Amino acid sequence: MPRFAVLMFEDDHAWSRLPELERQRLLVLYSNWVRDLKAKGAFEGGEPLGEGGVLLDADDDGQVLESDYTVIRSVLTGYFLIQAADLAAAAKLARGCPALIHGETIVVRPVGHED
Repeated sequence: MPRFAVLMFEDDHAWSRLPELERQRLLVLYSNWVRDLKAKGAFEGGEPLGEGGVLLDADDDGQVLESDYTVIRSVLTGYFLIQAADLAAAAKLARGCPALIHGETIVVRPVGHED
């Protein structure tokens, strides 16, 4: 079955600014969503990403430039790997992700290259 990445983006410090009770409530929602994905045989894995990071980019001359990743308005904050019949089915599963209820944006992308 095809695999998809559910990529979550937001302000890098948004989670840490949430009150503890709200974080606990959201973690329960994430746990329930993952449990439902597992029951459907769609869950493969996932992790939140820690705050901070380094952005590497190359200029036109091939010189590698380095900057603080968190200066970008919206950073990758976590991901899930799921299985679904196609992109539309993966997007439908991703609609249940609790990230959407606390200000994150989600991108769903196929994993791997087409042959």
